Formats: sequence, structure tokens, C-alpha cells
Amino acid sequence: MNKIININLAGRLIPIDESAYDLLRDYLNRIKSFFSREKGGDEIVRDMEDRMGELFQDQLKKGKPCIMAEDIEHMIAIMGSPEQIENEAGEEEPSNKEKESKRSSQQEHTFFDTKGKRLSRSGSDSMVGGVCGGLASYFNIDPTIVRVAMVLITLAWGTGLLVYLLLWAVLPETFTQAPSIKRRLYRDPSHKVVGGVCAGIAAYSNVDPIIPRIIFAAPVLGTIFFNVIDSNTFLLPVVTGGIPTLALLYIILWASLPKAVTVAEKLEMRGEKVDIHNLNQAMKGEETFKNTGNQSSGLAKAISIIIKIFVFCVLGSILLTIGGIIIAVIVAMFGVATSSFFLFPFSGLVTENETYRTLLWICIIIALIVPFIGIIRLLVRVITGRKSSTSRRWISVVLSFLFGIAIFGLFWIGATIASDFKSDYTKTVELPMVQPQSDTLIVRQMMIDDNGTIGDHDWDNEFSGRWDHGDDAIRFKDDSTIAIGNMNLHFTNSLDSNFHLFIQKSSQGKNSSRAQHLAESLDFNFRQEGNVLILPNDFNLPKGQPFRGQKISIEVQIPKGKVFKTEGINDDFYTNRVFRIRRNSFSYHSEDMPNWDNDVFYKMDKDGPVSLEPKTKDSSDTDENND
Repeated sequence: MNKIININLAGRLIPIDESAYDLLRDYLNRIKSFFSREKGGDEIVRDMEDRMGELFQDQLKKGKPCIMAEDIEHMIAIMGSPEQIENEAGEEEPSNKEKESKRSSQQEHTFFDTKGKRLSRSGSDSMVGGVCGGLASYFNIDPTIVRVAMVLITLAWGTGLLVYLLLWAVLPETFTQAPSIKRRLYRDPSHKVVGGVCAGIAAYSNVDPIIPRIIFAAPVLGTIFFNVIDSNTFLLPVVTGGIPTLALLYIILWASLPKAVTVAEKLEMRGEKVDIHNLNQAMKGEETFKNTGNQSSGLAKAISIIIKIFVFCVLGSILLTIGGIIIAVIVAMFGVATSSFFLFPFSGLVTENETYRTLLWICIIIALIVPFIGIIRLLVRVITGRKSSTSRRWISVVLSFLFGIAIFGLFWIGATIASDFKSDYTKTVELPMVQPQSDTLIVRQMMIDDNGTIGDHDWDNEFSGRWDHGDDAIRFKDDSTIAIGNMNLHFTNSLDSNFHLFIQKSSQGKNSSRAQHLAESLDFNFRQEGNVLILPNDFNLPKGQPFRGQKISIEVQIPKGKVFKTEGINDDFYTNRVFRIRRNSFSYHSEDMPNWDNDVFYKMDKDGPVSLEPKTKDSSDTDENND
């Protein structure tokens, strides 16, 4: 018995008989000598060694203790020899049509060929139980396809795991021999647009890459199309529902499929035999080799052209609309930027530094526009299949640089502005009131018309001049003043027998003195006409002074046993959405919630306001039900 030698072949540990080792060494030396004269010969030799290692591993998985001489001869018959290439060199090169016919016949012979096969689990291509490997071997397809399909079935219907366990239990395990022509699904980096998934599927299926790209993009394009034409067709939910499914499928394929980097992997991707002849031809004519994998039939080409026309019509209208919007936004914002943003309504509230305001809006414009440009360029490349040109790569570099600078600028300016909120200041003052002659106080608001004019309330119209109970709002009073509606109102018990009006001014700032200055500069202009107290809607900020959380809280103290009523204060927004005095700040604490309603007389008790309105039948029934 000959001596057994352990060799490392393409990263695989192979036990081999001594006589077989001599044959293998002689074969490898002839290959290396032959391809040493060829450009890229080292890559061909590495690919051939990797393929040899796969063939030997398949033999060992069947139970062989080592590789014998007959296994080397079988491998040489599959891979071919340098002498065959030299003999074919003098023969006439076959036409492209003959090449395509030969390649197609190879693929048809191996693709979904189940004749004479028995369904079983694969012991030679097993990750868990060999079920997916067995199915792939039975249908002669890449196991990755079966595994991805099993994952999707499990995620979609939850039955994939049950089916897998049943097949694992009933199917016998066998060790299958690797075919001489092996087809595997790879990502194609040579024709990629995003991740090369669609290009790889096209090469694997022998179709034009535009077809899988259209399939993956169809839900997005369909959704956009139906929204552009404003159609509520029954197809819209179906098309929209396909977006997450195909997106998940693409991500799974992107993560699970390897790249076809070597020549041997590209041959496997197209279902061509990995032998010495095909490897040599592939290295000599790389461009021809790339094109052979994507030849389509006449019908496929016609369908592809029709799809392209439809897609470009839809995409063209969408891009024109988006382009018009982007151009309008760019022109508008550029005009605002060049005029130092004086025309922008609220730019002065962000920062009082004019340079910061200009930089802020420039950064915002760039941060918004650059992603739009990138998405449009990517969408065009996805549909057309056009790779990013090296000569135009500077565009991506410039856009990425501008986007990075804009994001950095936003963080820097944001941090600078945030430093203006470090300190707090609050000051409470009592404003003089004339004590009403009667025991009732009426609280009203100053009315603001659509032009921002402050005047008396039109009490003849029940719905005019409402006070908001909503979010903060701002408005222009004139060319030099901005009105801020960050105010609230509440009623409390008076400590004596008189009515009192207190206001609490508060603000934030980068330091205590700055916060104090901003708070004390707040104006509060109210009027009193007999027993009617007319309160302002907001306070004024000079244009250019930043907003740093300035707020005014109004407290009206009512003596015990006295009556008050509010008129016109409402939860609804005013028609021009100007912020009004709020009855109270929203809070999760019950004591901070409003304890009064509009147009209702209340008598102040020791525990707070008590309504003088009689309870309606509905409210009485509600109280009884609550009891």
C-alpha cells in the first residue's frame, strides 16, 4: 500500500495517495508552465486549484480514505489539459452564434434537470440537515436560492420551519457528486448598480439585467405612478404592500450572496463549465465573456424595450415634478440666503448673530438638497443599469464632502445655540389693579384681526377673537416687532379681600445676567375698564432678538366669596393661528389643569373656583352613573 500524504490545496486539507500525488504534481506543473506566459495566469491557476479541491472534497465526503490515481484521472477529464488548448488553438474560432448555442445547451442540460434523480438530503452540502442542499441538488440549482426561499416562507407564513422539519425526518441522506458544470448564484460586481443582486440574478437566469431591476423597482414605481395620477385603484394596496417584501428579499440576498470576483466564480454564475479551456478563453476575452451571460432572446428584448419605454415615461414625469420642486426650493432659499435672511419670518428667533443665521440656512439647504440629488442619480442608474463612471466620480465626492460639511455645520451651530439655554431666570411682580365696585370680575382678551391689529373684543359675535389653548405661535406685529404667544392664565385664592394681578416673567440664557435681561425686557400691556380686565394676547420681541424660552404666566387672585367669569377663551385655534393666552399649561398634574370654563360664573371658595351654573340633566345623570 502506498504512503498517504496530506496536502493543502486551495485551503483544503486533502489526504492523497503517493502515486496520485505524483500525477497531481505533474498536472499542476504543466498548468503553471502553460499559463505563466498568459496575462492573469496566476488567477487561472488559483481558480483551477480551488475547483480541484471541491472535486476531491466531494470524493472524500463519500467515505473514501484518500484520493487515488483514478480520482486524479477523473479530475483531469473534467478540467481538461493544456495540450487540449494547444490543439484547439490552430482550429477556426467558432462564431458567436455557435458559442451561444453550445453554452445554452450546457445550461439547459443542467438547469432543473431531474431525470434519474431521487429526492434526498445532501450530506455533502449541508448546513443544518441538508434539506436545502438536497432540494438544490435535485433541481440542480444553487442551494442559496432554496435557503433564501425557505427563510422567506418562514417569515411570511410561518410554515417554512415545519416543512423543513418534516423533510428532514422523511428524506434519506445521500452524498451527491458535484456536477462538472455547476451553476451558482452570485452578486455580479461587474454590472452592479447598488449591490449587484439584480445583475447576478440576470446572469444566473440568462436574462437582461433590466428585467430583475424592474421587478424589484415595480412596487415603488407603481406606488409613485398611482399617486401621481391620483388613482385609488384596487392595485394600489397590492403594489404598496410589495415594497417591504421585495426590500427585505433584496437585503437578504445582498447579505447572503457572495460576490463573483474570480473568473471561475463568474463562469459558475453563468452556468458554464469551469475547466482549463473556459478559464483561458475568459481571460483572453473578458469583454466578450461579460456580454455572453446577458444575451436575451428576441421576445425578451422586445419585452425589455416595452418595459423601458413605460418606466421612462413614468419616471420622466416624476423626475420633472421633483426637479421643478427642487429648483424652486433652491432658487427661493438661495434668494433668502443672499438677502441675509431678513425676508425669512422667524430667522431672528434662532440666533441674533447674522453670520450664524446665514450659515445655518446654507447648511440646511445643502443637507436637504444633496440627498435629493443622490436619490435621483441612484434611481436613474438603477433603471438604466448604467454604472458610475470613473470620470464622474468627482460628483459623488463633491456631494459627499458638501453633505458632511453641512451636517458638521448644523451640529456646530446647534451646539452654539444650545449653550444659550444653560441658565434660567424667573421674576414675579404684582401689577396695580383698581378694585371693582361689584363683587364680580370679568376677564377678557384683546382682539387681533387678520392684519395683526390689536383692538377691543367684538362681544356681539360669539365666535370672534377666540383665545387659543394650543401650541405656542408667533406673528409679526410690524416691521420691527414679533409677537410671541407663550403665555398662560390661571386663577387662585387671594390672601386678603382684594383682587390681585401677578405676572411671572421667565427666560433662559447663556448666563444668569443674559437670562435676567431677556426676562425683564418682556412687556405686558393690559387695560382695566371698571370690573372688566382686558389682558394681552402675547408679548413683544424686537426683531432680531432670539427666542430663549421667554414666557409670561398670569395669575389672577380672587378673594373668597367673590365671583369671576372669562369671556371668549376657547380651546380652538384662531383662524390665522395666532397664539392666544392659554387657560393653563398642559400638565400631567391635576392641580395644573384648567379648573374653569368660558362664559361660566365661578365663585371662589377655599378649595378653588365653584361653578354657579345649575347642573344640567345630562351632567346629573353622568354624576349618578359615576357614583
